[in-house]
Amino acid sequence: VTAGSRANLFSYKDKAYYADANTLNFVRPGLVLKVTKASIASDGTITATILATDKQGLALDRLGVQTPGALSISCVAAYIPQGQKQYVAYTTRVQTSPITNKSATQAGTDSGGKWAGPAADGSYTYTFGTKAPTNFDTNATHTVGCQASRTLTDFDLGTNYATSLFNFVPSGAPVTTVREVIKNQSCNKCHDDLAFHGGSRRGLEYCILCHT
Repeated sequence: VTAGSRANLFSYKDKAYYADANTLNFVRPGLVLKVTKASIASDGTITATILATDKQGLALDRLGVQTPGALSISCVAAYIPQGQKQYVAYTTRVQTSPITNKSATQAGTDSGGKWAGPAADGSYTYTFGTKAPTNFDTNATHTVGCQASRTLTDFDLGTNYATSLFNFVPSGAPVTTVREVIKNQSCNKCHDDLAFHGGSRRGLEYCILCHT
């Protein structure tokens, strides 16, 4: 990373913006997440292919052994029922109120899933612990959304965050139904980088997978 490229890679709000060149070239901070593929098998097994890179495109080791900074990645799987506009999440959890002691089922990130990889291109395959029901609608729009964090506190570079979504129709048909409430660019005119839940959830299109 040179002085000239630093401003192109990082914002003045990033700790990496102020790091020395040796640290930047060793750690290669930043996080770019991309869900490149998703599918649902006939038995309801949900899988996603996920690639995480630094700001310059170098694939990152999920465990933080080959590249600095371990990654934590969580994913949501949801679909839009035919004739409706809101998402329904496959990945849910039961939450009990500490006030009323009543329980409710809430959308959330998957648990119990398994990782495989990396592949030759550095991508990983995630198999969800949650399965879609066997009668899932193969012609409905489905979306896998993932959030990731890269911990670089050992290098005084904080934690990097990123999210990514992939829309698909399990039957292989083209995606014609999407839910777009408002563009992130509009929100970020004021918020600069719309983020919730401590900063790990970024972008309104990711929020609406759970908040319906």
